[in-house]
Amino acid sequence: MLLTQKEKADLFRQQHLAPQLLILPNIWDPLSAKLIASLGYQSLATASVATNLIAGFPDGEHIPYKKLMENVSHITAAVDLPVSVDLESGFADNIAQLKDNIKMLLDAGAIGLNIEDSHDHGKMMTPIHEQCLKIEAIREVGIQYNVPIVINARTDLFFQPVQKDTVNLAVERAKAYQLAGADCVYPIVIPGYHEIAQLLENLDVPINILLYGQIRDLKELESLGVSRVSVGPGLLKLALSQMKQAAEGLLNYSTDEFFKEGQITFDVMSSLV
Repeated sequence: MLLTQKEKADLFRQQHLAPQLLILPNIWDPLSAKLIASLGYQSLATASVATNLIAGFPDGEHIPYKKLMENVSHITAAVDLPVSVDLESGFADNIAQLKDNIKMLLDAGAIGLNIEDSHDHGKMMTPIHEQCLKIEAIREVGIQYNVPIVINARTDLFFQPVQKDTVNLAVERAKAYQLAGADCVYPIVIPGYHEIAQLLENLDVPINILLYGQIRDLKELESLGVSRVSVGPGLLKLALSQMKQAAEGLLNYSTDEFFKEGQITFDVMSSLV
């Protein structure tokens, strides 16, 4: 039986409360979504960098919103799993426009989203009260649609030079976002496990951590109590790196990359569609 949109949202929310990590290897189109789903993952999430670049746009809300939603609708039609979307800062200049965008997001079949509290990757932080109004608006639209949309409230404080009080400021924002209706808090590029532990000690809300160079031990994250881990554009970067390496090899008359063991067969690729 196919899950309803409400059931997918409820399922996704519950996955944040399980004792084991919710691992989200971010996807960008129907094919990548179906591949990850075929491996046994129970939920999917997009990464803005990946969905933007694959469509020919730089990150930072340059992709036309309707084009992004077309891609989302194709992804949600391809898999019967909860799909959360990286919505950057919301693609909106005001609350009314944000509400319209959330309606389009739900119409496209998504059940969750990331929402950032800055512009230009942390260079301009949105005041807390303004960000809370955005979160409240998102929750309001979800109630109207009877879809308990899962809100992952990203804070970009750690893009700025980390000060002694940065963790405290992140706690302040996280608590405010939770009160406004956020289900999960995303302190992107938090610099270390110690800072993650500090956040967890002061918060009673699921936390999403980005896997990157300084934060890569999944067992450590799980033992600390982290609820959710995502990889951002990591999978797309890996795919393009392999493609680049193989293409560079051809220039030197090397075909080794094309015949390494463990590669996906044509039959497997075809079975995904």
